[in-house]
Amino acid sequence: MSTMKEFVFYPRFVQFQGVRGVTVDNSHKILNEIVRDEELSLGNRQVGNRSYHVFYFKNDCFAVYYHGGGTDALFTSRSLDEVLDYINGLNPEDFK
Repeated sequence: MSTMKEFVFYPRFVQFQGVRGVTVDNSHKILNEIVRDEELSLGNRQVGNRSYHVFYFKNDCFAVYYHGGGTDALFTSRSLDEVLDYINGLNPEDFK
């Protein structure tokens, strides 16, 4: 599989593409209005043959999960910026 240049939000959340400063602390103004579930995936990034997803756990954190890598989060933060910087910094060479 080819590596995606950067994380891609699902259509429901595309308005967050390029937006900086989204945190759990201000998500009630920005994200919670369109989020009805307690946890959900905001989108994904393909890195080589690995698929990574960013989840939002309502009022708790954002987390990067590796699809197929178990149930442990690879990285969590109260800041969406930090999570996106992490996921966008992954390279296929990191896994050889």
